[in-house]
Amino acid sequence: MKYRLTIVLFLTGLLNIKAYGDDQTIRLQLKWEHAFQFAGYYAAQELGYYDQAGLNVEIVPADTSTNVYEEVKSGRAQYGVGNSSVLVQRNNGDPFVILAVVFQHSPAILIAKNDVLTFHDWNTKKIMLEESSDELMLFLENEGLNLEDLNFLPHTFDPIDLTTDHVDIMSAYSTNEPYFLSKANIPFRTFVPRSAGIDFFGDNLFTSEHEIAKNPKRVQAFRSASLKGWQFAMDNPETVINWIISRYKSTYSRDFLEFEANAMYPLIQPDLIELGYLNPSRWHKVVKAYQARKKLDDNFQIENALYKKPEASNHLHILIGLAIATPILVILGGFALFVIRTNRKLDNALRESLAARAEATKQANLDPLTNLANRRFFQKKLQHLCQMAKSNNTPFGLFYLDLDHFKEVNDIHGHREGDNVLKDAGERLQRTLPSNCELARIGGDEFTILIPGIVDEAALGDIANNVLKAFESPFRIGVEQVSISASIGITACPKDAQDESTLLQFADEAMYAAKNSGRRQYHIFSQELHAMVLERQHILSDMRHAIPRGEMYLKYQPILDLNAQEIVKFEALIRWNHPTKGAIPPSMFIPLAEESGLIGVIGDFVFSESILQLAKWRKTLSPNLVMSINTSPFQYMESGKNLERWFHQLDQLDLPGDAIIFEITENMLMHHSSNVSDQLLALRDKGINVALDDFGTGYSSLAYLNRFDIDFIKIDQSFIRDMESGAMAQDLCEAIVSMAHKLNLHVVAEGIETEHQMNLLIKYGCDLGQGYYFSYPLEADAATTLLEEGINLPNTENTVF
Repeated sequence: MKYRLTIVLFLTGLLNIKAYGDDQTIRLQLKWEHAFQFAGYYAAQELGYYDQAGLNVEIVPADTSTNVYEEVKSGRAQYGVGNSSVLVQRNNGDPFVILAVVFQHSPAILIAKNDVLTFHDWNTKKIMLEESSDELMLFLENEGLNLEDLNFLPHTFDPIDLTTDHVDIMSAYSTNEPYFLSKANIPFRTFVPRSAGIDFFGDNLFTSEHEIAKNPKRVQAFRSASLKGWQFAMDNPETVINWIISRYKSTYSRDFLEFEANAMYPLIQPDLIELGYLNPSRWHKVVKAYQARKKLDDNFQIENALYKKPEASNHLHILIGLAIATPILVILGGFALFVIRTNRKLDNALRESLAARAEATKQANLDPLTNLANRRFFQKKLQHLCQMAKSNNTPFGLFYLDLDHFKEVNDIHGHREGDNVLKDAGERLQRTLPSNCELARIGGDEFTILIPGIVDEAALGDIANNVLKAFESPFRIGVEQVSISASIGITACPKDAQDESTLLQFADEAMYAAKNSGRRQYHIFSQELHAMVLERQHILSDMRHAIPRGEMYLKYQPILDLNAQEIVKFEALIRWNHPTKGAIPPSMFIPLAEESGLIGVIGDFVFSESILQLAKWRKTLSPNLVMSINTSPFQYMESGKNLERWFHQLDQLDLPGDAIIFEITENMLMHHSSNVSDQLLALRDKGINVALDDFGTGYSSLAYLNRFDIDFIKIDQSFIRDMESGAMAQDLCEAIVSMAHKLNLHVVAEGIETEHQMNLLIKYGCDLGQGYYFSYPLEADAATTLLEEGINLPNTENTVF
């Protein structure tokens, strides 16, 4: 009996060794930015379910330009989250397979202004519809609407647009947009497809047939671990919300995430339906609905699109039992010599089983790519050190390290080269750190270092400096050598905190402070820093409602023809007057808007308001006046969607393209993509001029002036200011003007504050100028008066700006 049990344990142990893991990072591509919508995957990551299954998983957020299906099709991601249009993709030749259904009922709805009561006059309304909104299209058709008669607009993904004349109706999620509209006290109505019997699924976990054929056990393990995570998330939403806020850099507030969690529960129905359940009969109805819209072929087979668990291993233990029973029966027949030999083999098998189990335990704690400790081991070690700190007052330090601009390595050179960089980074860290440190890779390009016994800031700083030096030599990527630095956040226990979650959050905050300070450095956590982070979160939360509440507005600074001393342009400048904090400078809130994705909303507001004002001025005061509008690189990442919307607004106001100048940054050109190039060409085709802002502050401007269609350069105000102090700065400004004119570019000088500066620039042949010497930025009424009366130099008004 003893040996039968030994054999079973041996064989079972071998079967449980992590067979589905390999040296590849497994990527799950989400369909949107980090939110509770993907809670189960975060839970599976944070609780170590993926690690226990032998999977090194990276959860990748998305933005409006991300195509989840293309990411999985290309192999950049092995798994994705998509809606029911996975079927359409499969029908079009992409062999996707749905592994699990998360939302048993889709959250897709239509949301409309409060005065839209029925469907009868929707042909007169402006409707924004997201791509892949097939269930909503079917809903409209079932309500008797002819889709060809409807006015569809590109989607801005901003529900606040319902307060303007820009749109009347938009596609939305019942888990998202109602929250923001309710918070802003904006009345609205919803139209739900389920009310008409159109009941699609939502947020389906899917993969490719290639992944299933190549890695069947990995697929099964990933699905199982993910659903286990979803079960935890549904039972413990507050815990997952804490993770989303502290570890996944969500831009959403806790209040929103709680709303989302509550709104999701009745759509997922975990108390009634098994999580992930693939309901074939309902999928047949979805297929019929798609076929009615000619989106699926008549012979489409839903059975091939739904995942089926492998059945080959179901009888494995029965076969094992039979294999064991046969020799035992022989043994009982009296073959004593065979018994002795078998016992010896069993002894060897037991030793091999124990060795296999030890190896499996070791592998469970290793990151398969770098052979460093993984997130699971790190969390256990951190928890242990925290317990020791509480019971024995044993201190330790924690480093949170992130590679700078690592995403560009993956984007430009591919994930394989990116993985090689991560291996090299791990090896450099191992060689650099003291022997008592615990180094782990916890995901992506993020590493953690536990340093027992050291909390002195100077000592921790010395270790951090050694780490930074390890990254000074370039990394080899193919035949190239690329410089990649690191940013490090440092915290200490028990000085800063005594629980692992808070410590990790504080180290993460310190790391981002290092990045915001210019990268390639370390930053030590402090309570002042934490207060700044909390303040930043509050500002970010308030910024979401600043425009609908009328807190943001524009000021206009005149740009003069220096020779004629006449106003020929205005630059539109965004301002924010917070109800309790007062004026918040753009230098503070614009970077936050870019990081959070809100820059698109703010940019659209600036564009719409400024061209509306321009149209009034051109009609009544100055028919050739031009508006200069600052744009962010992030506004050019949506494959032209912004441009199409802006062009449409210009046409509605009967403004020609040359009435507008878009200001872009050198940084945008230095990190340009073909998408950016295409959009700059589209601006040229529309007749819109482009100005290169802050010229001279970068280091590669000249290389791009002829490559792109640049019409103006704006000399940075630091050069103008320095003209007062010496001949070198004056010579430099004169050289810039001369060079620009030889390249057929016009020159604008920013920051002119004295008559002397103006006269020098006129002498050098500078075309245009702006600055406090002429006028501070003015609100629309004051700018109108200035345009009527003209500039009277010198300007000495003490205008608030």
